[in-house]
Amino acid sequence: MVAEIYFAIRHERGVSVKGRTLLARTWPHPSVDDPALVNLFHMLRRWCTPERPYSLLHVSAGGASFAKRTDREGYFEIDLPLDAVESNELLIELPESEVSKPTTWPIDCPANHPDVVILSDVDDTVLVTHAGKILRMIATTLLGNALTRQLFPGVTTLYRHLRQGPVPEKGHLNSMAYVTSSPYNLHGLLSHVFELNGLPLGPFFMTDWGLDEDKWLKRSHRDHKLGAIRQILSWYPDKPAIFFGDTSQHDVPIYVEAALAHPDRIAMILIHRVSSGKRLALLEGEAAKLVGRPTAIHFFTTYAEAAELLAAAGWISGTQRDEVINDSLPSV
Repeated sequence: MVAEIYFAIRHERGVSVKGRTLLARTWPHPSVDDPALVNLFHMLRRWCTPERPYSLLHVSAGGASFAKRTDREGYFEIDLPLDAVESNELLIELPESEVSKPTTWPIDCPANHPDVVILSDVDDTVLVTHAGKILRMIATTLLGNALTRQLFPGVTTLYRHLRQGPVPEKGHLNSMAYVTSSPYNLHGLLSHVFELNGLPLGPFFMTDWGLDEDKWLKRSHRDHKLGAIRQILSWYPDKPAIFFGDTSQHDVPIYVEAALAHPDRIAMILIHRVSSGKRLALLEGEAAKLVGRPTAIHFFTTYAEAAELLAAAGWISGTQRDEVINDSLPSV
């Protein structure tokens, strides 16, 4: 049995840890030449999660140890206060297991004197997923692997610059976080995709799918995304935020709702335009609720356009903008 850690993030209030107790598993390295059936087999393995429910954990970071019992699906969340964090590693113990040895996990510190917090959707914002076309989305998700997933041109360069800010020489690092309706079963795959493509890493706020009395397949998109927004804002209570989303699902009304609830915190909302026609007109009408409010909301088609908007607002420099524009050009 192992405690699979989804994130262990040091922020302004302490260290937040989320994970799941599972039967230990190993995964082969993917290849771009892997057949679709091989990818499907490994994807189904990810879905068939051998969770270990109601397991007792002891978690510490060089100071006091905190005990937590996982829920019926093996999930746990622990917040360590700053005065209990004396190490850059977590020590994770499973005292009720006779064979599971204590393990360590590095504590990530994704921010250093941040000026802004960036929260980004993943599907059809960062990754080409076709979330608005259900059959194509299923094929993309189930039949590919970490080496075959496609990113939108320019997104990696833009997110790297946003993490550094307009004056990289200052050494500031802005916090990056990602939210997706995909289940935590796919956390390892998604992390691998981000690492392979050089995207700045940060906590992934994902979902738990199942057929239980408190959910039908998964928690609602709205509740999940608003919960992630509240958590990231609480980690950095004095910092403005920039949100990225797209028009394929419900990002616009959710982000507008968050901006109206936190008018002093949400500086800018950038929406990737992947829809057209009536849906786009409906979402633009929803965005109009922010007219006259302190939150700027913009729709963009390419990340070159997004870079122009961010440079005009001072969140990236002109040189950084030009790099994004160059990387957004179609390859010849």
